[in-house]
Amino acid sequence: MNYLKNKSTHQITKVDGFSLIELMVSMAIGLFLVLVLMNILIDSKQSYNTTNKLSRLQENGRIAMQIITGDLKRAGYMGGNSEVTGITGTEGIVSQAMTCVTAATDTTWARMVTLGVSGLNDTNAGYACIPDSDYLRGDILTVRYASPWTVAVADLAAGQLYLRSSLFSGKIFTGDDQGHADNFVGDTPQSIHEVLAYAYYIRDSSRTCNGVAVPSLFRETVSNTGLPIAEELIPGVEQLQMQYGINNQYFDANSIALASWDDVTTVRVWVLVRSECAETGFVDGRTYTMGDLTGVNAYTPNDNFRRQIYSSVIMLRNQ
Repeated sequence: MNYLKNKSTHQITKVDGFSLIELMVSMAIGLFLVLVLMNILIDSKQSYNTTNKLSRLQENGRIAMQIITGDLKRAGYMGGNSEVTGITGTEGIVSQAMTCVTAATDTTWARMVTLGVSGLNDTNAGYACIPDSDYLRGDILTVRYASPWTVAVADLAAGQLYLRSSLFSGKIFTGDDQGHADNFVGDTPQSIHEVLAYAYYIRDSSRTCNGVAVPSLFRETVSNTGLPIAEELIPGVEQLQMQYGINNQYFDANSIALASWDDVTTVRVWVLVRSECAETGFVDGRTYTMGDLTGVNAYTPNDNFRRQIYSSVIMLRNQ
């Protein structure tokens, strides 16, 4: 407490205040409350970041599965043609092979249309279009089909591959050859479709987070000149595994003979998605079992990235 002197009466007036101890206690309580609020804000931000990462994982995983599932369901579709092996034309079909060449004028990979679904098991062997510098890990899944949409003659691009199809006849040609006599079918109804082929695989993207490369789901697709060309789809996808159903049994791709791919009726797919950046204080110690990655070969990353695994069994409609 303080004392003030009243000048008019010369009396001493007592004024109440805070002692040093009271001030110190008040400051300590205030500092404690500030620290509590800061911790609440930090925890809320961490919770938000974790929720945001999980939401992104779920979104990327769902999109990846949706794209692959859609292509598998369309695999082998040839514009309604029921005699795929009889397709001809100025380009025509190519015999089945587990290859993807990169020669400047070689369009054979896209034109192996009798091989609607095929795959490679944890390798890129024979797929020169996916060189070692691009291939990261996991299986490669290849699907081929004619586009569900039709293309008008006026919209055909010169070097792109197309299929003119009816129920019993089909012709594969490039847009600039559409008028060639060998590219017409005699029966109706008929329609023109794009020739599509996709090879899904895992590859490092051009992006990094804290110096660590971000893996992505890529696919080789058919360019407007009929050649395979790489296309990035979904960031954060780091593992892709498949098994193929034949006579109610599932096999890895390396156990299926070339002539037996026509017997595949279902495909079991696993997609493993991870966060793009590592998370301080988090350790992923889980073991992921998928495809032939089981037992001692199971995928055990043991790092600081969050992950989500997705799996599905897809029935093939056109095999």
